Amino acid sequence: IENLSRIYTHKYSPSSIDGVILSDNNAFDFFLKYGDDIWGNVPVAFCGNNNIHDYDFDTTRFKGIDEQINIDSTLQIIKALQPGLEELIVISDSTISGVIFSNQFLKAVHSRHPELNYELLYADSPGQLKTALRDICPGKKAIYLLSLYIDREGFSREIIQEARLVLDNCPVPVYSNWDFLFGDFITGGIVIRGSDQGREAAKIMKELLNKTIHRPWLTPTKEMLAFDYRQLNKNGISIESPIIKKATLLNKPENPLARFKQELIIVFSILLFLIIVILVLLRVLSQKQKAEKRLIQSESRLEMALEGANEGLWDVDFKTGNIFLSQKFATLLKYNNPNEIHLHASNHSNFFHKSDLPQLSEAYQMYKAGRTPLFQCEVRIQAKTHQYIWFSVHGKIIETDLNHEPVRMVGTINEIQSQKEFEHQLKAAKDRAEESDRLKSAFLANMSHEIRTPMNAILGFTDLIMTNLIEKHEKNKYLGMIKSSGENLLNIINDIIDISKIESGQLKIYKEQFDLNNLFEDLKMVSQSLILQKEKDLIVNIQRCSEDSHFFIYADPYRLQQILLNLLTNAIKFTEKGSIEIGCKIKDQKTLVFFVKDTGYGIAPEHKSIIFERFRQADETSIRKFGGTGLGLAITKSLVSMMKGEIWFSSEQGVGSEFSFTLPCEFNTLKAGVHF
Repeated sequence: IENLSRIYTHKYSPSSIDGVILSDNNAFDFFLKYGDDIWGNVPVAFCGNNNIHDYDFDTTRFKGIDEQINIDSTLQIIKALQPGLEELIVISDSTISGVIFSNQFLKAVHSRHPELNYELLYADSPGQLKTALRDICPGKKAIYLLSLYIDREGFSREIIQEARLVLDNCPVPVYSNWDFLFGDFITGGIVIRGSDQGREAAKIMKELLNKTIHRPWLTPTKEMLAFDYRQLNKNGISIESPIIKKATLLNKPENPLARFKQELIIVFSILLFLIIVILVLLRVLSQKQKAEKRLIQSESRLEMALEGANEGLWDVDFKTGNIFLSQKFATLLKYNNPNEIHLHASNHSNFFHKSDLPQLSEAYQMYKAGRTPLFQCEVRIQAKTHQYIWFSVHGKIIETDLNHEPVRMVGTINEIQSQKEFEHQLKAAKDRAEESDRLKSAFLANMSHEIRTPMNAILGFTDLIMTNLIEKHEKNKYLGMIKSSGENLLNIINDIIDISKIESGQLKIYKEQFDLNNLFEDLKMVSQSLILQKEKDLIVNIQRCSEDSHFFIYADPYRLQQILLNLLTNAIKFTEKGSIEIGCKIKDQKTLVFFVKDTGYGIAPEHKSIIFERFRQADETSIRKFGGTGLGLAITKSLVSMMKGEIWFSSEQGVGSEFSFTLPCEFNTLKAGVHF
């Protein structure tokens, strides 16, 4: 760099320079260090700088293009074109630009697309990238290419030269923001072009020199939504998508009408003259020819009517086995034209869902036997994307032989996928409503029992005390029972209030700093009290996150205690003997994992899917045997979700259960008893 500065100083010393245009990050850095000494205090226009906001300079002298790639919009496009995307593979490198783009991607994902499943690969060498891609692929995935300058024995090639390295090892759609990657490589995206930036930088320099510039110091990058037609077809992405229709399509087959416009005008002029001659001759044609013309017009009207009704036409010749399909038929099955389908009477069963073949055959036999006026059924047909789509199929035999066997049959198909999905949603809604009604009835019955039990105890013992016929020690005993029943009733009411607040969105999380070790000690005392009350032979062990005497975290202590107490109470309730272990582990610098493990009854496999549902326990006999509202685990799951955590469990019937949940929080140490 020092040598280059000396060369430029020597080269430009005889000249008078009016202004300088800078075209990338390195040029900008070079000018800031040596520019004034080489060219003087001249106006500067710049482009191609990815981190221009990191510099401090005179914006009245330096004006240029804000080269920003639109990561957020490109991610939205990827999700819209590939709704079944399992994972997005993001490729970058360790260059300055690569790191900048990676940070911009992470920022966009965390703020706008938190649900996106992605893996960020930094390409350090061809072998490393090749291995990483092969480990990830295949599947319903896509690649988002940010930057790809790989060190190859001290040198790096252009990104487009690394195309085969990516496509050969992970043949999925590739999206990017650079126009120079089109050409049998990327599928598309929100792209920017160096030529656009160069022209705009030249305009800025002209305005600076003419002192006519009125724009701000930073001009936004010009963007273009563009896709490669061949790559879209290769990856099975429909060009009929609304997003594709708004975009610029590259490598699209050239329209012959535009290419041979002059020739076509001459040809059509000749054809027009011939048509006039033919029209004159048609007047003298026979009645048969007029009838054929009316038939052609009738068929044309039929085709337009079918197109308007969004129906595809099929025509079967039973003698040859050939099946004619209309263009609309092919479009409904996601094909470009009917010739791609290769449907024949001998292989027609390959296109229908196996479960629908008996229904299709039965409908045809019933129609053929004259038991139905038309051939009609609802079946699933495989589209080009290998997905099955619901269609309503109608047909009629229009020609038979002397033995009354069908020779030709014509019909239509009409897509009813939305109707079938709606029917499925109606059925699911009906099932949910019936289940909700049953749960509501069971919940009301359970609540009446749960509330009536402590109320009966409170009223009964109150009546005994009011008689003044009992001894003092008995009165104290009865007062203790009244207090215990009141606490049970209060717990039931608290559960109902909590679930109501959660569903209405009124329950709030309040964070503060507290000592987690003190919370565990409180829970241990509560558990010992519950064990004595239940008269059970249980041991409660506590595993702390840290060996320190104090372990301060920043979270909601009341809700964390409520979650752990719910899990601990359940463990004591469903464990007759053995041990219960409660504690936490450090997962990473911002996440703790809490667990409650018991040696109790365990959960049967058929009940594992419902234990987090409201008003449900493992089975309804548990409510009668152990009591409870059936709301504890539902409240627990909701609280964990509100605290940005996840909850899960493992259980084996007759062995015990372990409930675990994560808690994202801040804490002051990583000196832990146990690490993951």
